[in-house]
Amino acid sequence: MGERHFDVIVAGGGTAGVIAGLAAAREGAQTLIIEKNRCLGGQFTSGMQGAWVGFSDKLKRCVGGMTWELRNILNEHHGIVDKDPDKDVCYLYDTELAKVVLDELAKNEPNLTVYLNTQIADVLKEGERVTGLTVLSEMRLVNVYGKVVIDCTGDAAVSAKAGAEFAIREEREIQPMTLIGKMAGVDMDKVSQYYKENPPVEDTMMPPAWHDFKSFPGMMHFGLKDELKDAKLPEDKEYLRQWLGIFTSTPNPGEMTINCSGALEADSTKGFETRTEQENFSQKCLYDVAWAMKKYIPGFENSYLTAIASMLGVRESRRVICDYEVKFDDFLNAAEFPDSIGRGAMPAGFHTPEGETMCVYDLEPGRSMTIPYRCMVVKGKENLLVAGRCASYEIEVANCIRCMPQCMVMGEAAGIAAALAVKEQVTVRNVDVKALQEKLLEHGGIL
Repeated sequence: MGERHFDVIVAGGGTAGVIAGLAAAREGAQTLIIEKNRCLGGQFTSGMQGAWVGFSDKLKRCVGGMTWELRNILNEHHGIVDKDPDKDVCYLYDTELAKVVLDELAKNEPNLTVYLNTQIADVLKEGERVTGLTVLSEMRLVNVYGKVVIDCTGDAAVSAKAGAEFAIREEREIQPMTLIGKMAGVDMDKVSQYYKENPPVEDTMMPPAWHDFKSFPGMMHFGLKDELKDAKLPEDKEYLRQWLGIFTSTPNPGEMTINCSGALEADSTKGFETRTEQENFSQKCLYDVAWAMKKYIPGFENSYLTAIASMLGVRESRRVICDYEVKFDDFLNAAEFPDSIGRGAMPAGFHTPEGETMCVYDLEPGRSMTIPYRCMVVKGKENLLVAGRCASYEIEVANCIRCMPQCMVMGEAAGIAAALAVKEQVTVRNVDVKALQEKLLEHGGIL
């Protein structure tokens, strides 16, 4: 078995991981990103999210750094729809352009190596120290060694395999998964006119906090309850009357994104036939929602489903126990942590497990919670960081910390911290937080 050596290894090149890898490499660390998909970006690209939620506290932008740099690159390529960049609830972006932009950024970084279509097969350890990973590509196993490892796998697979403590709720409590698709051939003017003349009566599930944002780009609609209220549906589609679907325009004419609830009471860490069932169920739901839109919403008569995301959207699984767990009270008090690495700009809360509604906890306009570095430092491990939705927080905080901008912010902080640890020959726990914060601020971060 071959072996290769790096300063920093990033496990998972998704929303947090791609930024972590870029950040570490820019700080001079020889960095490796390992990604199981064919491109970087995770939910941002392969997951086809399309709505980049979590930039504003309703009065001002709270996210900067490399996340804002990426936004500006996409905007230069006409891949962003916005109304007021400093106050929008989100930006709508072109997911296919994002694939090319992220891969180009990585390719142009001399200190960065990327393994795509590569699986993590095992974790290498010496005592409580993670020394590297065994990876699998085209039936070849290679051991890759690193001085610091950043777990950006979403499900915290590396941390769990390394013996780190983690929390995961029972399946009956876990937030539902989602699957996203795109429809083309939509008459957007007709759709907009229809919703203008028929404002929602039954579909009032949009979180109240979203209404408080000063502007929203493009068009978004929640649910099919109004359209299906008196419709005669086939028995196998009756469930759609209560199903959560979020329909959003994109930067491309005549195109809509469907963000549709998928597998319920589902644990994404189980794998094998269980994961196959989750994938199949979610895909059927998405296809059924597309069928209903075409049949019952004016403007969709000539539309057709053009793409289904290549990965499920998993909202919740393992949350690693780190040196600090972000508390619900921290959000309610808009905590200003001394080791802040960024801000959570969205209302807190979570999707309810039956896939219909959300619990939302809001702050007054202009207030937001900071994200502490300590919630990414894995308890009991000296060279292991986590970034993304597997960081340490109480579930009530979820929507404030797991949105893509916040995952990217955590990724940038983790990447810089890892590079600093290597350079200064210290553990990630003993990184100079002030130096980390200065680096983040130099790059336009908002702490």
